[in-house]
Amino acid sequence: MIQTRFDHVGLNVTDLDAAIVFLKAMFDFNVIQRWDNPKQAFVGNGVVVLGVMEKKDYDFTQHTMAHIAFPCAKTDFPAVVARVKELGAPIVSGPKVQRNGETILFRDPSGNIFEVCYPTLTE
Repeated sequence: MIQTRFDHVGLNVTDLDAAIVFLKAMFDFNVIQRWDNPKQAFVGNGVVVLGVMEKKDYDFTQHTMAHIAFPCAKTDFPAVVARVKELGAPIVSGPKVQRNGETILFRDPSGNIFEVCYPTLTE
């Protein structure tokens, strides 16, 4: 039987090393396992795991709003926004009010979109 939880989410990135640095700085993710042929890694925090795979010519900025959303506490949201700006991550949307809370969507160095928001959909 399939478990109804994620094992990991896979993302294409244009530069594996830059992706790892960004994910560490933004989400405090650590490298779990890494390979160089092909260039890919699992990164995470013990709860969330991303599989990042280098594809130099990948262009995720075209025609999509597909993204990965992470929750945060209302009290932590201002610090998240400050961190996004400090890292120079391009902001796609926000910060703005949404679902009786706030959200911000931003791009990683490869153009993948991440969201941080509150409240969670299960609150």
